[in-house]
Amino acid sequence: MCDKLRIVGICASPRKNANTEILVNAALNAAENTAEELGSSVETELIRLAGKRISPCLGCDQCAKRRSQCIIEDDWLDLVRPLIDPVPDGVIFGSPVYFFNQNALGRAYMERCTSLVKGIWDPDTTVPLPDWSTTAAGAVAVGHDRHGGVEVTLTSILQWFLVMGFPTVGGFYIGGAAWTGLRPERDAVKRDKQGLESARLIGRRVTRTAVLLKLGKQALGAKAGMDVSWRSMQIPMSKGGDA
Repeated sequence: MCDKLRIVGICASPRKNANTEILVNAALNAAENTAEELGSSVETELIRLAGKRISPCLGCDQCAKRRSQCIIEDDWLDLVRPLIDPVPDGVIFGSPVYFFNQNALGRAYMERCTSLVKGIWDPDTTVPLPDWSTTAAGAVAVGHDRHGGVEVTLTSILQWFLVMGFPTVGGFYIGGAAWTGLRPERDAVKRDKQGLESARLIGRRVTRTAVLLKLGKQALGAKAGMDVSWRSMQIPMSKGGDA
């Protein structure tokens, strides 16, 4: 069987121990059970963005000019480190729904990751380009209303995963979609049995996919390191597609 798995859950809610975190933990618990069923061991880790200072990307381009990680001094680097040191086998990203989409805190976290991938365009950068090509990823989201933007939020998360190079999984349709039933309680999502089960499905699918990817990587050996990132395109990205 494959080596020990490591799966990271990210909770983008500004509230601790509330609906989004309940949903992410449901997915992580399912991930642990699935790994056991598949005969693998797993380590799960929950990253909370609540109470942290995360500025959005300022478009200053200093990460490119200095060939360094993002220069903004806040909590982002510590919070992103579980995704890069080392790269995990699975990631589950959870977000609340604000105004029919992802919340600002989670989006800021994502935007800042642009500094991690400058190596696509600049081979001389000092920041190693993370290889997430064998990291299975899935999304969960919870809204106040069943039809108030949950699927749009899931789509936003999945788009970020795809841009960053993660192989993604769907679940009940595209992710773990839940709602609070228009209730104000911090744990109202516990009443949404279907929503919780859809989050568990994400945990199961991320774990199964992570096992398959890890076994495939082990079987391929050195060949698994083949570069299939944007850098491998025949027309260099630095030329903007010009011949």
